[in-house]
Amino acid sequence: MASQIPAHDTYYQDEIELREIVEVIRKRIWLVILIPLIAALTALGVSKFIIVPEYAASTGIALGSFVHEIYGNVAASKEVLMSRDLLRQVYQDLDLHNEYSSVDDFAQTISVEDIRNTRILNIRYQDSDPERAQKVVQTIADRFLELSDEVYTAKRALLEERLLDLQEAHHEVGVTYQNTLETLKALEAAETQNAETALARARIIDYLVKGETSLVALGSEIHEVQVQLSDLEKTTIIEQPMVGIDPVNARPLLNTAIALVLGGMVALGVVFILEYFEKNPLQSS
Repeated sequence: MASQIPAHDTYYQDEIELREIVEVIRKRIWLVILIPLIAALTALGVSKFIIVPEYAASTGIALGSFVHEIYGNVAASKEVLMSRDLLRQVYQDLDLHNEYSSVDDFAQTISVEDIRNTRILNIRYQDSDPERAQKVVQTIADRFLELSDEVYTAKRALLEERLLDLQEAHHEVGVTYQNTLETLKALEAAETQNAETALARARIIDYLVKGETSLVALGSEIHEVQVQLSDLEKTTIIEQPMVGIDPVNARPLLNTAIALVLGGMVALGVVFILEYFEKNPLQSS
């Protein structure tokens, strides 16, 4: 039978190993304290005095409901927002020549993301000046809205013009229908009825049927255009440009905490490496 190690012996061995680990750490406790402290102070100093704090500004826009190959399309609208033409206008309007050497450099600081399964685009920009960051995203959104509104206005004008034409046509057909109906009533009220009167009556009835059909068709088209107009919405800013209170790159407390933890891990590694080489010194040739 295979020999079994008693449970209390296993526990005793584990206790010895734990004591050895604690003893190794205690032996060089100054390293365990000093290295994390240096790392934390270094991270704090870098975060406070070296890293230039940058603030993130963002805004959200919802694309209009009108059909258009560019301003009604999420992917195409993203391309417009990141296009050189639009960003050049922003670059010049806000006089960013001192901050960026070119429009391409400026463009690299801007990101446009779409929210999945929606028609919402989020514009984000970082800058060391929170006020300038807010102005940049506001100006980008405003320039895009100007372009989109031109298309929206043209679409709405076309629909309104179409609606007027249909309403005028409906009115004219309606007047003609009423006149034809009055003529039919006059024929039916005539005292003498002959073959010529019967033929005229048949033709008038045929005109009335066609008039009714035209009125129904025009009424349907008018309703359809009215629905399109009521559903037509322009592109809007759904979230006014906001700037975070804290910088996105320089977070002293977070950076210090991370450096403290990493410094502790490095310190433990150094302690055990030193202990290993102390017990197993390198043999000189």
